[in-house]
Amino acid sequence: MDLNRALKIAIRTGKVIIGSNRSIGAVNSGKAKLVIVAFNCPKQVRDAIEKTDVLTFEYPESSVDLGSACGKPFSIAALAVLDPGESELLSITRSSKKVN
Repeated sequence: MDLNRALKIAIRTGKVIIGSNRSIGAVNSGKAKLVIVAFNCPKQVRDAIEKTDVLTFEYPESSVDLGSACGKPFSIAALAVLDPGESELLSITRSSKKVN
């Protein structure tokens, strides 16, 4: 699966919340099915996400690269997938673990 392509499809056809604080809110409310964090995501954001049971996937590049992959002109440290739409984003959870 091409992760960058899947991200763009999910943003276009599904429901994705962008931003650390909004992602934490989606996790705490139980709406997030998956959270993707950049490898340089701040520790306090990771800690807030990891204290829940929501599956977390670490994007292998920086927050600037994650923003670019999502088609946004700004960095994204974390995003929450509420509905993957026509993407295969939730399939990455089968082979991934929670971020430590």
